Amino acid sequence: MGFLLILIVLIFLFTLFIIINRYERKIKIFTKNIQSIKEKIKELEIKIENNSSLIEKNRSNIEDINKINQSS
Repeated sequence: MGFLLILIVLIFLFTLFIIINRYERKIKIFTKNIQSIKEKIKELEIKIENNSSLIEKNRSNIEDINKINQSS
């Protein structure tokens, strides 16, 4: 009877180990995906900032051109 109980406990622990191992791999992949998304968001933020500064420069240039056109 004791042997059967030990065998059942070992099977349970082995099954538990397999389940935990599967989910651990999935969590690692999920974490890598999140990190990749964060990096892409940072890159996009930098691009948006650069575009914003370019838009401001263009506005300034358009205003200057308009002033020149009005004065002539």
